Amino acid sequence: GTGLATTGKGIQVVEAINGATTEEGAFVQGNMLQAGAFNYTLNRDSDESWYLRSENAYRAEVPLYASMLTQAMDYDRILAGSRSHQTGVNGENNSVRLSIQGGHLGHDNNGGIVRGATPESSGSYGFVRLEGDLLRTEVAGMSLTTGVYGAAGHSSVDVKDDDGSRAGTVRDDAGSLGGYLNLVHTSSGLWADIVAQGTRHSMKASSDNNDFRARGRGWQGSLETGLPFSITDNLMLEPQLQYTWQGLSLDDGQDNAGYVKFGHGSAQHVRAGFRLGSHNDMTFGEGTSSRDTLRDSTKHGVSELPVNWWVQPSVIRTFSSRGDMSMGTAAAGSNMTFSPSRNGTSLDLQAGLEARVRENITLGVQAGYAHSVSGNSAEGYNGQATLNVTF
Repeated sequence: GTGLATTGKGIQVVEAINGATTEEGAFVQGNMLQAGAFNYTLNRDSDESWYLRSENAYRAEVPLYASMLTQAMDYDRILAGSRSHQTGVNGENNSVRLSIQGGHLGHDNNGGIVRGATPESSGSYGFVRLEGDLLRTEVAGMSLTTGVYGAAGHSSVDVKDDDGSRAGTVRDDAGSLGGYLNLVHTSSGLWADIVAQGTRHSMKASSDNNDFRARGRGWQGSLETGLPFSITDNLMLEPQLQYTWQGLSLDDGQDNAGYVKFGHGSAQHVRAGFRLGSHNDMTFGEGTSSRDTLRDSTKHGVSELPVNWWVQPSVIRTFSSRGDMSMGTAAAGSNMTFSPSRNGTSLDLQAGLEARVRENITLGVQAGYAHSVSGNSAEGYNGQATLNVTF
């Protein structure tokens, strides 16, 4: 195969002349023959000659490699979204936060790569994130907090071909650095949170016939805002709006069948929702431990701990997604370009609980679920635990 779709009978490799005949099993294709975006199979025609013909479907590596852009960008978006704008419980001191999150992520079958949709996939991810405030000050009636964070994570996603068969698995090791600026209007509570993040990806896509590696660089910026309203003394409702813009570049490479090239990937997201939850001041108060050495810092029972809970339903719209993947060989006309869309709408629900276990230590847990309701949006579930230490 030359990387082009065959026409007619195909590429003749054995010619039967002068009335010669061949048996059905006279020639056997020993190994899978791949070139460009196609698989080629050996077939006997009615004229007793044998031909190489491209299969109607693209080879499994087409959806497998095309999903690499989606997987890396999904991970970047989840990582940046794991940072709560509520950077400090008491709002007065700098803090350091350690978070661990894991979850499941996937995309439904919406027609497959042939119809320009993101390939069907299902997999898991996890990361550890360390974040710290660098500066907290008051400026012109506003509280300002800046800080940085770093994270290390891994994702592994199984990708399916358009016919539902297994295409392969993509694994990604990622390291990220980011920074944030949080502004809160002191009198009204109106807040804005600005985040910038960069991620280095090291990806490996494995199929039955190929192992393909690519490194990449992702970036992301987001602006989030909200305004809290008190429903009762201890209950708060906060409408929220967030805009995110992200991009990704993957290095070009080559597998056993030809070259693989990636165009620059990008996508934009808008999240609209609200946060409903308790609004206790989380004052720890005097400890009641039965042990003298811990009486000033430890509560006697869990029921005495200051606790806040919250739920956050949202609608997320992904639009203007781009990201090409091309495959081909040195043969003229063999280049095939695929541009799977990630546009779509999903419903997201997050819920969490935080408890102050020491005067300067807060523990938080949260869980969430996202469901795609249109297009090619990602869906899945997640769980996260966070340790917050103020100083």
